[in-house]
Amino acid sequence: MRCLVTGGTGFIGSHLVELLVASGWEVVCPVRSTNALRYLKDSAVEVIPTSALPHYIRSGPGFDYVFHVAGATRARDYRAYQAANVKYTWLLLDYLSSPRVSRRPERFVLVSSQAAAGPCRDDSTPVTEADEPRPISLYGRSKLEAEVVAASFRDRIPVTIVRPPTVFGPRDTDVLGVFKSACFRIAAYLAGPDRRVSIIYVEDLVKGILHAALSPAAEGSTYFLANPEPVIWRQFALDVANVMGCRVLPLPVPFPVAKVMALCGDVICRVSDSPPLFRSEKLDEMMQIAWVCSPEKARRELGWQTSTPLRDAIGKTAEWYRLNGWI
Repeated sequence: MRCLVTGGTGFIGSHLVELLVASGWEVVCPVRSTNALRYLKDSAVEVIPTSALPHYIRSGPGFDYVFHVAGATRARDYRAYQAANVKYTWLLLDYLSSPRVSRRPERFVLVSSQAAAGPCRDDSTPVTEADEPRPISLYGRSKLEAEVVAASFRDRIPVTIVRPPTVFGPRDTDVLGVFKSACFRIAAYLAGPDRRVSIIYVEDLVKGILHAALSPAAEGSTYFLANPEPVIWRQFALDVANVMGCRVLPLPVPFPVAKVMALCGDVICRVSDSPPLFRSEKLDEMMQIAWVCSPEKARRELGWQTSTPLRDAIGKTAEWYRLNGWI
């Protein structure tokens, strides 16, 4: 099998590339900079400049599958989100469906996000693929718009959309803060009612992405890929500390304090080329009582489910962070 993987230098994309290579696939990865290849060391991966991708698609031998993982999870404004998440999706599909292309892919898999669907409607019932999407962040809006773009090409290229929830594992920088806090003997979380979150370990996610790509039943469909049981974020922080062998002090962060921190993040966002993770947009998401989605459709239609126990996933992640000097 020959495939194209965008975002192969990133967190999820690099794990997907490793799985594909280990499964005997021929993998091509477009990259913006050759300085970001630390996770693409395998000689079986063909690396090309992103700028050369249109010519490569038109003149190359074609791809059996395309995994579109690339995108921005942080951006200064909606225009930047739209350029990275929406326009790039449209351009890629336009290239792949051009009459000048000798062979179109058997499947185009768009890795979207639970943010495109939004949080639970009533703070308890898991969101399903049948629910009307209600994103509450600029990021979520852009991912939903990318889904709409992908769906518009379904008459030319078979499309499957997957929506991961919160993803963690080796190489992740977003949930890394929870592990770092444990090292400082703190388990910080937003004060107030317990907040429930769907979660998935990255190795389980990439197996689910591949499973969806190869399943005839997944053509034209959208799937949430998540652990069957959500976590309470406060308890997840305590579980991380417990697995790491750290005695921690639970630290509920009052909303006014979190708001000030978020506003500081907003200021940094306006003056920096690297938007911080924590700012008002992120706080708005964190304030929701439940970011829970149901993976039942994937289990029922694809026969897929996660296989890594949460404690094992936390332990493997912490070990990688330690070995690589991240904590």
